[in-house]
Amino acid sequence: MKRFSFPRELLPVSVVLAVLGCTAIAVPLLSNLGDDDSVVEATRAFVSAERPSDRRLKGEALGSRRIIAAIDQRPVQLPRPRIAQLARLPLALPDAAPDLEIARLSVTAAQPPVTADIVRPAVKRFMPDPRRKPERLKRTAMVEIETMLLEPPQDSVAVSLPKIAASPEPVLVTRPAVPSTAPAPRIALVVTAAGINEATTQKAIDGLPDGVTLAFAPIGERTNALAKAAIADGHTVLVEIPMEPVNPKRDPGEPLTLRVGNTGEANIARMNDAIASVPGASGISSYLGAKFSQSEDAAAPVVSEIASRGLFLFENQPSGQSRLGSLAKERDVPYAAGAMAVDRDRNAAMMKDRLSALEIQARREGVAIGVATAYRDSIDALESWVADAERRGVVFVPVTRIGDAG
Repeated sequence: MKRFSFPRELLPVSVVLAVLGCTAIAVPLLSNLGDDDSVVEATRAFVSAERPSDRRLKGEALGSRRIIAAIDQRPVQLPRPRIAQLARLPLALPDAAPDLEIARLSVTAAQPPVTADIVRPAVKRFMPDPRRKPERLKRTAMVEIETMLLEPPQDSVAVSLPKIAASPEPVLVTRPAVPSTAPAPRIALVVTAAGINEATTQKAIDGLPDGVTLAFAPIGERTNALAKAAIADGHTVLVEIPMEPVNPKRDPGEPLTLRVGNTGEANIARMNDAIASVPGASGISSYLGAKFSQSEDAAAPVVSEIASRGLFLFENQPSGQSRLGSLAKERDVPYAAGAMAVDRDRNAAMMKDRLSALEIQARREGVAIGVATAYRDSIDALESWVADAERRGVVFVPVTRIGDAG
């Protein structure tokens, strides 16, 4: 019985395949053994350093579109290139002159171009000049100087000096001093809201000179007694009458407030009740009253009553539309208005500046009127400033005498 062997059946086929493979490898190698090199000529071409694989990916023939254009114009029969041996192509470098009229592409090994040594310019770096050392002082030799006393001259020389005429002593002429006829600057200070705080009011009565006027509010519990004490100390006393303001939020809401909507008799009755609470008052002082003072119908009966009683009218910080001043002038009522509130913001520095401005105004115009409120810090500031101003020649007078000559 004959046994089947698979290697024996395939032996002729494997032999045939081996022979064909060796032939496919040997034929190209044997065809490349010749000494002559294949040369390809191209017109108006240039050599690129790109790899053949890169040129195939770009779809360019031989790595240049310019070669394709040249071939289209003049077709050239190119021999089939051979596969170069690896030993004969160790390195492929681009031609040194890539843009020539005729360039030759050779599959032989190219020689690397000779490159000249690059001479780089020397970089001059900035270096600061070294600091010079100070020169040493040269020592000089010490020279000894001999000194000797000269003998006094034996013969005296007579010298005649010119005579200088004596000037007479100047005669000082004393002139009698000319008395100044200019009046001293006068300031009228009015302290409002007196009587509300007993301690502060008493401090103002005792600490301020009698030339300072005190305006008492009729709503204080001790107004009557404090007003009598102020008059006994020599102060001029006024009655502070509340009047209706323009801003309803600032309305005092007191039963003695004079209002535009009231009749003249009602307002006169309220004013008389306020005057009765401050015995010995020389006049009245307004409190607020921007709305009431603008109404001539409401203010005229009150001013007429003030004139009939022979009282003084002081308007505290009047508005531009106030009619109290004109009505007082028509009815021959003594009138004054105070526009400078020295303690408006109760700031010590600002208060001092306003008092200085008040003194400057008094020296320039002869008289000035200032208004302050019966606060403790305001009274303290007034005490120190009034004492200094009196030493500077300022005279403090009651507001009722602001128009007097002295």
